[in-house]
Amino acid sequence: NRITGELSSGQKNRVSLAKALINNPKVLLLDEPTASLDPEIGDFVRTFLENYKKEKKISILLASHNMNEVTRLCKSILMMKDGIIIDRGSPEDLINKHGRQNLEEVFLKLSRNKNEFN
Repeated sequence: NRITGELSSGQKNRVSLAKALINNPKVLLLDEPTASLDPEIGDFVRTFLENYKKEKKISILLASHNMNEVTRLCKSILMMKDGIIIDRGSPEDLINKHGRQNLEEVFLKLSRNKNEFN
């Protein structure tokens, strides 16, 4: 029982997620939902969101730098750099299109080479 201002960053993230879910939204807007969480809790949150999305049949609009999270939670992706869309597609399509092993490698490739923006 503490004031939310006294909570750690990870605890604040979990409280924010609970507040976002309380009204059963059809679209859930999340900004870095696992930032400041230890890996075990971050994995728990991602698994929870995957299951919640399927169970409640909701959409999630996610802003994240964590490409593992994006791969797990998103069917369609817009990759941005400096406010400009640099590519879009499904995780699998982007990985195949750019000949990389994962989305992290795709994003690094695109963000380092402005000539490859679509």
